[in-house]
Amino acid sequence: MTTKKINAIDTELSRERAVKSKALKANSKDELMDFDQFVARTPRKESSKMWIFFLLIILIVVAVGSALFFSKDKLVKEISYKAVFLDTNQVYFAKVVKEDALNIYLDDVYYIQTEQQVTPATVEGEEDKITEVPVLVKRGQELHQPDGWMQINRDKIISIEEIGAESEILKEINRQKSLPAVTE
Repeated sequence: MTTKKINAIDTELSRERAVKSKALKANSKDELMDFDQFVARTPRKESSKMWIFFLLIILIVVAVGSALFFSKDKLVKEISYKAVFLDTNQVYFAKVVKEDALNIYLDDVYYIQTEQQVTPATVEGEEDKITEVPVLVKRGQELHQPDGWMQINRDKIISIEEIGAESEILKEINRQKSLPAVTE
């Protein structure tokens, strides 16, 4: 009777192994079928519409950004004269044409230079009177005749202010521009 029980248990274990092995094979086939379906599936129409939507938004943003970037010059008003104060107590009156992280670039630069003016004595025995007179000088008239933009390091600048429309400096700049060019 023990042999019959052992054979019965052995047979039952064999059946269970066969069932488990079939189940494992079926599971692996299902997994393979899922993988095959995953590889062979076609894209959903909704996701393709979403990509088109996102691509359209990106194109619109790029178009608007480039339009603003390239028309930036048209949006900016005419460049006006500014007073640029340096830490050396020098002041330049110019148009700021370009700026970067380290420098600013000036064009059409003027500065004030003092000159001695001698007034002859009116009475015999008095000395001639010498006075310091401020004169507005255009950059480029110096001995070394600089040309092009003037580059100034930002760390040397104390402040930059716009020159008022009724300023005496601006009136003198406009007066000097209206004079005929001196050729030597």
